Amino acid sequence: MTSRSKQALLDAGAEVFARHGLKGTRIREIVERAGVNERMIYDHFGSKEGLYQAVLEEQSAGIGAAWQPYLEDLAGRDAVEGTRLALQAFFDLVAERPLLVPLLLHEGLGEGEIRPPIDPSELPAPLREAFERGQREGAFREDGDFELFYVTAICLLTMLPALPRRLGALAGGSAEQARERLRDQAVDLLLDGLTGPAGRGR
Repeated sequence: MTSRSKQALLDAGAEVFARHGLKGTRIREIVERAGVNERMIYDHFGSKEGLYQAVLEEQSAGIGAAWQPYLEDLAGRDAVEGTRLALQAFFDLVAERPLLVPLLLHEGLGEGEIRPPIDPSELPAPLREAFERGQREGAFREDGDFELFYVTAICLLTMLPALPRRLGALAGGSAEQARERLRDQAVDLLLDGLTGPAGRGR
């Protein structure tokens, strides 16, 4: 069970790190927002850097587990529609964590590499099976590469949820409506790349 002061630091740290990144964040701002003594950072996390890593882990935690039911549902669905629903669900899981993408972007600026909330090298078997089933049935291009498709999809759908607040004013409607349109169009574009004519009918 997380102590109250530890959770307060994680919540405050997520907000401040998302705005300023690790290097631009002052410990004083975090502890003032959290309402705790500065000593608590060192007691719970050892350092500002330790808190930063804990914040990243907490913000990313649970996305893979929450996505699993959608992946398991693929077996009983049409390959194209099942893949669409699974990718839409991943987008929504990331969008439910509005501080995650800014944190990942700051991490990329500092480390030179943006790490998605789940390891894209851990290829989920249900999604691969749906991909290969779609190829066998002629729904997906025969020359499609699953690993490339998956890594592209995960990286794209991780970054896109940060855009709707800006797109809402341009596209009309609420930010949530803009987010849904962005999600649906992005997933459709990903699937269009798999269902195009290049590898079909050979």
